[in-house]
This record gives sequence, C-alpha cells and structure tokens, in this order.
Amino acid sequence: MAFLDVETTGASLEFGHRVIEIGVARVENGQIVAQYEQLIDPRRPISPGVTVLTGISQPMVAGQPTFAEQLPRLMQILSGAIVLGHNVRFDLSFIEGEFRRAGRDIVAELCNCQVMDTVRIARKRFGRGGNGLQSLAPRLGYVPPVAHRALPDAITTYHVFKALLEPVGGWNLSLCDAIIHQGGPMGLISANPKKNPLPLELEEALEQRCSVMMEYVDASDNRTERVVQPMEIRRLKGELVLIAHCRLRNERRHFKIERIASLKRMAEVETSQPVASLFTPQA
Repeated sequence: MAFLDVETTGASLEFGHRVIEIGVARVENGQIVAQYEQLIDPRRPISPGVTVLTGISQPMVAGQPTFAEQLPRLMQILSGAIVLGHNVRFDLSFIEGEFRRAGRDIVAELCNCQVMDTVRIARKRFGRGGNGLQSLAPRLGYVPPVAHRALPDAITTYHVFKALLEPVGGWNLSLCDAIIHQGGPMGLISANPKKNPLPLELEEALEQRCSVMMEYVDASDNRTERVVQPMEIRRLKGELVLIAHCRLRNERRHFKIERIASLKRMAEVETSQPVASLFTPQA
C-alpha cells in the first residue's frame, strides 16, 4: 500500500492550482518499508492560507523540481501498490492533473490500481462530520508530531487506517474485505470528473451547515479567527469564494477560499469524545 498526501497552492484545481509537496509512505506486511517526500516548484503563487497552514512559502519551492522532473522517483515508490489517502479524491484530482500536464496517463502508469480512502471507512464507522485527519487521528490513539505536511500526513493516514481496521481484522483482512469497509471500490479517476473535490473540513462544513472556527488571512496578511456558518461556494472573478454567516459581524460575508488557513467545527472546539467509544463498529 502507498499512503499518499499532497499539499497544493490552493483548493481549486479548476482555477489552476498545483501540487507543491508530495509525500508517500509505502507499507508492506503492515510495516512502513519506504518513504518519499519532495517539495515541488508549482510555477505559480502559493495562496496565503496555504502558507499559514503548511508553513510552505514561495522561496521554499523556488528551484525545487517540477512535478514532471520528480515523477520517475515518485513512480518507484508507487509501483505495484494500492493507493490510499485521507480524502484521497482531493489528492488524486491534483495528481491526475499533474500527470496530464506531464503528458502521462495516471491510469496506465499505475496499472489502474485499487484506491482506498480512510475518510470513507471513518464515515461508515462513525458517521459524517468530524473526520478531518488532525481531529480523527488523536481520537484513534495517534497524535501526529507534525501536521499539514505531506509525508507526516501520509504517515498519520497509515496509523488511522491501521486503527480503523484493527477491530475487524486489521492486516489479516483480504483486500476485498477491506474495500467492503469503505463501501466499495474506487478508481484513480473520479466517476464524476466535473465535480471538483474540496478540502474535507470545508466540504463537511458546507454539507452539515454547522458553525466552524475559521482562521482567515486578510488582504493585509493579518490572521484572525472568527466563527462562521458556511452556506455555499461561488465562483467570482476567477476564484472560489465561501459565502458564510459571520458571527463577528452578524451578517453574510464573502471569504476567499485561498485565504482560509483552517476550519474546525465548533463542536470539536468546545467538546471532545472519549477514544474508547470510537473503536466500537457501528451497525
């Protein structure tokens, strides 16, 4: 299994955002046997919210390999493996876009391999909402030493996968049985290519219309925290905008997606759930 994560210049593949870091942890017989991490020059600006979230700045990626230049090394660690990620459709959408720019076919290159997603497994176990990687991992007994960098997040996903499947057989499961626990098979390419995946926390906040604590970087690059209730995403003047009710101003406001550094459900800010209860599979 190749546990994979990417960091990107922004949230929207549709508006030309690119990969800036890739991390892969290759697992065989339940153990990590190889790791790969690489900063990537996206040849475009990095969104302010991404720099705040990841710590990756423009000078850090300047002079790094392009995606196409590092692709042979990436293929070595992905070759012959099942691809697995947390909200993996988001990561794969960007990777597939980078393959296309490099003139390569991801399905052919990876032999149309099986794909698994720890978000889908978590949703079947615990329901929808609150399944962001940095929230889910500690609830399952693993505290990530580093967050929002590609390789550490890939390794965190490995630990989450291990904890999620441990109660139902763990590494002794056949691949077919493991796939059942995520609700069925997935391919490298989305069955709905017109739908652009969003970061998980934003997708869940929109879906559930719940209040979230948002860290936002304003036009002067000042960081503020505010409680908002997301309502919808719109495309305005060539970029994605979140329409949300802002509790601070008590009015509906527009927030540029590229300036959102983080979102966290207020339910998670205010309360915590015991770890033990999360290991009981739901019917």
